[in-house]
Amino acid sequence: MDHAAATPVDARVIADMAPFWDKMFANPGAIHREGVEVVNMIGRARANIAGILGIHADEVVFTGSATESVNLALLGTVRAWQEMHPERIAHIIVSAVEHDAVLEPVYILEQEGVRVTRIPVDAEGIVLLKNIEEAITEDTVIISVMYANNEIGTIQPIRDIAKTIRKWKKNFREAVRTEKPTGDGRYPLFHTDACQATNYLDMHVPRLGVDLLTLSAGKIYGPKGVGLLVVTRDVPLRSIISGGSQEGGRRAGTENVPGVIGLSSALTLVQEMKETESQRLTEVRDHAMLALRAIPGVIINGSVAERLPNNVHFSLPGIDHEFLAIALDAKGIAVATKSACNESDAEYSHVLLALNESRGGTYPTSGIRLSFGRQTTIDHVDRFIEALGAIREQMLVSGVILEK
Repeated sequence: MDHAAATPVDARVIADMAPFWDKMFANPGAIHREGVEVVNMIGRARANIAGILGIHADEVVFTGSATESVNLALLGTVRAWQEMHPERIAHIIVSAVEHDAVLEPVYILEQEGVRVTRIPVDAEGIVLLKNIEEAITEDTVIISVMYANNEIGTIQPIRDIAKTIRKWKKNFREAVRTEKPTGDGRYPLFHTDACQATNYLDMHVPRLGVDLLTLSAGKIYGPKGVGLLVVTRDVPLRSIISGGSQEGGRRAGTENVPGVIGLSSALTLVQEMKETESQRLTEVRDHAMLALRAIPGVIINGSVAERLPNNVHFSLPGIDHEFLAIALDAKGIAVATKSACNESDAEYSHVLLALNESRGGTYPTSGIRLSFGRQTTIDHVDRFIEALGAIREQMLVSGVILEK
């Protein structure tokens, strides 16, 4: 029950990748027949991905991970803006519940003098549009708000945020959507981390209204170690990795050919399965939430209405959630206490801390995340609920739980 952290690679994806490990192994930069064949296969994968996302093939930049993709989006756009505006101070807007892949590079930029606005969320973890609108300035380079939260599963109103940004551009930049933007008319740019959303939500970039979008193969039943950044045309971007001219000069390094093929294959399968799998997992999720609510003291974190179909996040006040996760692991049930990328860091979750501020400061700042996958069934949920009940009872008896 930890598919938000990683998914198993689909057997069909493995089969599609297989030839590129030992048969079609040539470097895509080579000019011989074998190299050209590999380049052509990368081109087909890029075109397939672009078709699914509703963009041009040259707007797809392959990266070594979603984290690299986010770093390229943030650092690359700010560096480009700074080169064009050396006398001004760049400004970034992010939500308070972003993944560390966003928050860390933003912190680095802040240390360099970039001004940062962190937008709070409401009690359900949703960003308020008015806060974004009020935060935009003439020097705002990029706004980054994740499509769906990796911890609590809350879905952000990405289309409405895009409309809010377009409205600001119209009012203050005199930008018209039907005309190609130039100069400062392109700013602020809008980026979304869509890693958790890819399996279940609409990924058509023009409908979302974003300029840059991040996704990861490792979250969609593809291989780890490959991601991508959508960079729509006319977005100024500076490479953050030097040493080659790959990816249109935006990302140096020999292409991870098996990974690219696997990403394309996995995304194709996701598109085919998205509707039916979302419906199935919604039933599994709702069954789990109903069962959890029957347990005294349980708090469901995040929006119920605007929530990923595979996510349930809850807290039990007075309990050590890491102890609970370990106890569940001993019974063969894998859960998370927060993002796998910061599991060893602070005791609290910065996402729950942001929710807690909106809730009045009286709610837990740690909890348990359940994230279901293609193999998860209602029977698995029932097994989890039974194990949770037994562990909780044992903790009550032993005094590990401070209060009922």
